[in-house]
Amino acid sequence: MALTEVWHGYMSVLRDVAPITAAAVRPPRSLADRRAAEDATAPWTEELREFYSLHDGVELPGISDRTIGTVLPDLELYGFDAILAAHRSCRESLHDIDDLGLDWPEVIRGQLAGESANRFLDSYVPFAQYADGDFLYVDTRQGEYRGCIREFGWEASDESGPLFSSLTRYIESVRRSVESGTEHSSLTPTIEDGALIWSVDRSSRDVEPQPGPALLHVPFPVVDFAPSEVEPTDEFLDLETVRRNVVEFAISQYPNSIIGPATAVYQRVPRRRGVNVNFFVPIDSESKMFLTIATGVADDVLIHEVPSEGFQLVHERGLSAAQRTAVVSR
Repeated sequence: MALTEVWHGYMSVLRDVAPITAAAVRPPRSLADRRAAEDATAPWTEELREFYSLHDGVELPGISDRTIGTVLPDLELYGFDAILAAHRSCRESLHDIDDLGLDWPEVIRGQLAGESANRFLDSYVPFAQYADGDFLYVDTRQGEYRGCIREFGWEASDESGPLFSSLTRYIESVRRSVESGTEHSSLTPTIEDGALIWSVDRSSRDVEPQPGPALLHVPFPVVDFAPSEVEPTDEFLDLETVRRNVVEFAISQYPNSIIGPATAVYQRVPRRRGVNVNFFVPIDSESKMFLTIATGVADDVLIHEVPSEGFQLVHERGLSAAQRTAVVSR
């Protein structure tokens, strides 16, 4: 299904259930304006060009105006002016990150769409923003995941992997959420005086006891890894093999869900026992983290989904060789 069809379908739903929110969507700007916006940022994908041929973001309400809600889950949908302002601001801002090593700029130049650069790149095109300043963007770099939707955080930068493979799939998922009244991005769509409002559903959560951290059992100590710690003698995991194993594990845990591409935080990971690298996998509309620990044997890894309540690693020194093999083969 093409993006234009998906967008018009969503707008039709909005006009029926949330006319105030639908009326705030501005018509598209001229082709000349759209080309100027692309020239000022990065070469856009065809889908991103199509997206902004359909609208120019939303008209923001004044302080005394009535609530208009938000088209996307608690996000301000950018028009061209906001895209340019956000892109320019991010290019001028330096983020406090760990020392990634002298070769990191070269590593970034070799990356493909969906991989984490630990900073804002010119090829990231923001299109929607949360109230806290974090935003969604289209990763326009080359590669299999060109055009994927990702989140940029002022604390975590671009560490999270792709949330959706395309704008089309993202908008379609929002339409389904609004039409069915089901959660999207941990928020529930509700209609208040003709406006679409996204809120946390606390009706059943307030009475639930808060769980403690889950125990994740591992057969050897786990060490956090940073790119600056790579040694000249290191051999590296084949991350494509690991990526496939992580996706297969995610599918086994969520057999009826839509599983997206797995994305590693780092591009190179030493094949040392206990070294940990996180993978992010979009499952339905939520990005989930998977703890992936090298065993030191070929490209075998231990894989654990990181639970929402947090976790505590337990070093099981007493595991037998058979038990360790069973864990590795999961």
